[in-house]
Amino acid sequence: MSNLPHYPQHPGYSPYPHPEGLAHPFALALPGSRLGARVLDVIIWYVVYMSLGWWLADEIDAGNDTARTGLLVWLLTSYLIYFALPIWQFGSTLGKRICGVRIVDRETGGNPGFWDATTRELVWGVSIVIPVLGWTNSLRCTWDQPLRQCWHDKLADSVAVER
Repeated sequence: MSNLPHYPQHPGYSPYPHPEGLAHPFALALPGSRLGARVLDVIIWYVVYMSLGWWLADEIDAGNDTARTGLLVWLLTSYLIYFALPIWQFGSTLGKRICGVRIVDRETGGNPGFWDATTRELVWGVSIVIPVLGWTNSLRCTWDQPLRQCWHDKLADSVAVER
């Protein structure tokens, strides 16, 4: 038996603060957890991407013009397979699972739909190519209230919560 005090649980009560605008009582993910998850995800995805990317880059160097198109198709396909599909199916990628972060639909509390997950990840992917936009988007969760959403979260109507 635990020596910790037992506080009664009431129906509809959550021990976590319930931010206004969030349909279900989840604890919001901390910015450090989100950053750690994204860094892990980018490293894992890059390793997967480069597994075929090296070969295609060698083909481009050898003068194969179709390899250039293949490299771009592989870039987009591997990005969507690693980032959007797991968020749609499971609410998290491998890096997010390791860091204890889950992405949920703001209104339902479930996994985001396919197009919401795809929009979320494509907006993040495009934003990192534009230097100022990438930093602003990624850091937005530190000052956005009450749901700590970055722009890619807002456009997909999703929220990062603790797993």
